[in-house]
Amino acid sequence: MEETLLAALPCCDNATTTESTTRFCLECLRMNCEHGGGVARCPRCRAWISVEDDEVVAHDGTGRCSICMQEPRVLVARGRAPGGGSVAICDACWLGNQIALRYECQGCGGVQRIPHPMWRYQVDGPESFGHTPWACHVRCGTYTRWRVVPEDVARVPHGDAPESWGVDIVRQIRARQGRELRAAALREAGERQMRERQRVARAARAAEPAVELHDAMAAEEEAGRCAVS
Repeated sequence: MEETLLAALPCCDNATTTESTTRFCLECLRMNCEHGGGVARCPRCRAWISVEDDEVVAHDGTGRCSICMQEPRVLVARGRAPGGGSVAICDACWLGNQIALRYECQGCGGVQRIPHPMWRYQVDGPESFGHTPWACHVRCGTYTRWRVVPEDVARVPHGDAPESWGVDIVRQIRARQGRELRAAALREAGERQMRERQRVARAARAAEPAVELHDAMAAEEEAGRCAVS
């Protein structure tokens, strides 16, 4: 059996900073970093880390995010803007780009897809509007508050919803939506079967006059043969 490669954590492996005996494998930390756009929180002390050349290193890249315009933010991705210049994306906006949910505007009621995890600010529950504003491009033309549309709540990553939502609320919503989808599929299947039975019945009724006409013609022909004989 291949030996699991355990990683040395640059933030809290020093005996003077922690007495924890919990260790983490390199591949698990690498997967966490890939899921977070290249960086992740240390699972033990919550410091920012990344994996470079099979080594876990501390991540200290901070600055202003080109999407949410907040600073200082932990920057996880950099690139070039279409019109020139550099683009830097924070960890939150990177996640929001991967899971760009639809949100309802408190001001105009319009629905807009936002590349930022705005669900994190809905601390009063999934049906309440968040406390952090975002620009409304539907009708308001200003910064307003938002909430995830009910159909997208189930897409909130497990463990990333506010604690006030409850541990199992996203799971319960996913289960309910799954039941609703299955029920809708069963209804659709039943409706298809009903339409098919109606089509067959109509075809059978349309064929009845032709059968009666054929029978009448056959009877007349038989009667003619009998008269001749």
